[in-house]
Amino acid sequence: MTSSVLPTILEKRIATFSKVISLIFMIFGVGAAVAQILKISPLLESYPGWDWNLSNILALILGIVLFIVGKRTTVTKAVYYSLFSRKETMKRFLFSLPISATLLVIVIVKLILGKDNPSYIKIMGEGGFVEYGTAIAYILAFSFSVPIANYFLKRGQKQLSIFYYLLSIFLIFIGLEEISWGQGIIGWGLPDFFQSYNVQEETTIHNLVWFHYHSRDAIILVSLVGSIGWLVSFCKQNPKFNQFSKFLFPDWFLSSFFIVSLIVSILLKFQDTLVFFIPKDQEFAELILSLGFLLFVVINYFRQSLKFREE
Repeated sequence: MTSSVLPTILEKRIATFSKVISLIFMIFGVGAAVAQILKISPLLESYPGWDWNLSNILALILGIVLFIVGKRTTVTKAVYYSLFSRKETMKRFLFSLPISATLLVIVIVKLILGKDNPSYIKIMGEGGFVEYGTAIAYILAFSFSVPIANYFLKRGQKQLSIFYYLLSIFLIFIGLEEISWGQGIIGWGLPDFFQSYNVQEETTIHNLVWFHYHSRDAIILVSLVGSIGWLVSFCKQNPKFNQFSKFLFPDWFLSSFFIVSLIVSILLKFQDTLVFFIPKDQEFAELILSLGFLLFVVINYFRQSLKFREE
């Protein structure tokens, strides 16, 4: 490839990313807002009157915010801001984001509302916007992971291409598991096998009796690797190896997403003795973990194009 062609790779990826993220944000934003309004719509037979709870209000606010920031020009400006003009500032912001979000949601909100508050439980519950947000994050990560794998394959870097193909399979599997492979959306009946062997009576693999009670251990293991993987670059002072490792492990500024997931998941293993934490908090930890995976993939989606532009 010539140098004149190389910059277009980055430009195309920025355009593709902006288009996809903008579309998802606006669809999800409108969907979240409309869904909350319909819940109290007098046009429905189930009209309960204007009796909103905190979960409805937060979902509506989230929907409006996503719609506003989902404008394509806003997303594009944010990408250029992150890649070029304020790169170090964005790193510090990303590192602090999951920590601040966890303190706000799990600690402050819970202290105000109480851990048994119905609104809090609904926010964190199965089928809520936290769980759907987790699914969307994994599916988006999958959509950007596949092009990374394809590009590595074209350049003859088979090890990294295999890694990203396997990662893509993992991401789409987890994303579809989060939404029970569309059961809650489409509403199909639960097969007899899952009725008999699924702990939560859903069309999911990870909730089968053989895996359900080990799923948190798997999250702890994955979170641990994501938390300390960036330290590998310090073990071998080789620039080529360090560049290679960046495509395998999250950067230091993303480690906080995995550390938060790790800490919350470990604490929930002792939920019988730690009265402040409840099982529903695991949903928030999984959302943070999914965002860590999404950002890891997105950063390498752009890093790949920047890397080959410099060669």
